[in-house]
Amino acid sequence: MFHRGKFNSLQRHFFTLHRYSDKSFSTRQRTQCECLNFIHPKKGEGEYLKISSNQKSRGLMSHRNGESKWSLPNALRRKTQKTLGELYTHPLHKRFPQTDLSCRQYSSASNTVAESLAHWSAKLEDAGVPESRLSAEHITAHVVGIPRGKLHENSTTTVSEALYSELDRLMTCRLARMPVQYIVGEWDFYNITLKMRPPVFIPRPETECLVEKALELLRGISTPKVLEIGCGSGAISLSLLKSVKDLQCVAVDQSKHAVSLTKENAQHLKLDDRLVVVEGKVTHEKFPTLPYEHFDLVVSNPPYVLRKDLMEVQPEIMIFEDMRALDGGKDGLDTIKPILLHCQHFLPQACSILMEVDPCHRYLLPAWLKTQPSIKLEISSVMQDLNGKDRFILFTKL
Repeated sequence: MFHRGKFNSLQRHFFTLHRYSDKSFSTRQRTQCECLNFIHPKKGEGEYLKISSNQKSRGLMSHRNGESKWSLPNALRRKTQKTLGELYTHPLHKRFPQTDLSCRQYSSASNTVAESLAHWSAKLEDAGVPESRLSAEHITAHVVGIPRGKLHENSTTTVSEALYSELDRLMTCRLARMPVQYIVGEWDFYNITLKMRPPVFIPRPETECLVEKALELLRGISTPKVLEIGCGSGAISLSLLKSVKDLQCVAVDQSKHAVSLTKENAQHLKLDDRLVVVEGKVTHEKFPTLPYEHFDLVVSNPPYVLRKDLMEVQPEIMIFEDMRALDGGKDGLDTIKPILLHCQHFLPQACSILMEVDPCHRYLLPAWLKTQPSIKLEISSVMQDLNGKDRFILFTKL
């Protein structure tokens, strides 16, 4: 059963650092802090958790053996334990004593790629981590420096003691359900490789279908302009820019972390000369200022998860990703409705808005549009994702 009070309590703690820090993760609990310390023990403060003075009461730094470490104060930790349960808030070394990083030693019994993969695949599976073998392969390939597809060819390659220690470090974070994408720091999407870091939303495979459908709509248009709402890591915009050489794109997101990562990915892919990234929130009352007045296509993967479904998301999402990128409100339409309301004005007649949605929205949106005479849009197509669910809706300007 969904409890509104419990969800509100989660949301308050999930967004603490986003609201009050200049440059931070959405550090929901001690588990995340420890994972970040494990991945970057020496540069966690400067690169990730730059806590402002307003945040000192919520995130505290301690000094152990001369190194700065991040943790949460006891009061907030107890509150988080009560809300989520103890599974994700026990210190890592207590939850996984067999992988305690402070005492684990190099073992010749697991010093080849194949043996290491078998060892960690079993541990991840025993801990209930989904896609345990795949996770072990991605992390092992990242640490050893071998493409994942060539791990089998290099199965007898010896894993040095230093690399073995690094595997311990990163696999322990996976045991704590940190997403693989954040652990390895990059991920392939459609025709590009994106840098990834918390709490920016991780692009899903079904969103690649959204890119393909957008490319179909852009076919035959000379020097097209595309507006993306909710860019996250920049996956959609950058994939389109990579595919269409004369495309100009504007990407909007409310998260400064997403805006920063999109710019970084654009520069890394050498596509920043055709991309403008705008930080701003889309609501019924306001819309960010854009550099162009008209666009040939608006594309969006907005927050569309119904609030009652948020309590069912996996720990990887619940703990580490920005829940604002998923929370679509009671009916999942809190962001979708303002997008339709505002973006219609940027489109010439017969141009489109392509949007990823929840399957139930194909039934909710037509009824809502009938009550909005000021919105000159019609649903021209509903398309399915890889799993056969109604995932994409195409709106056409009347």
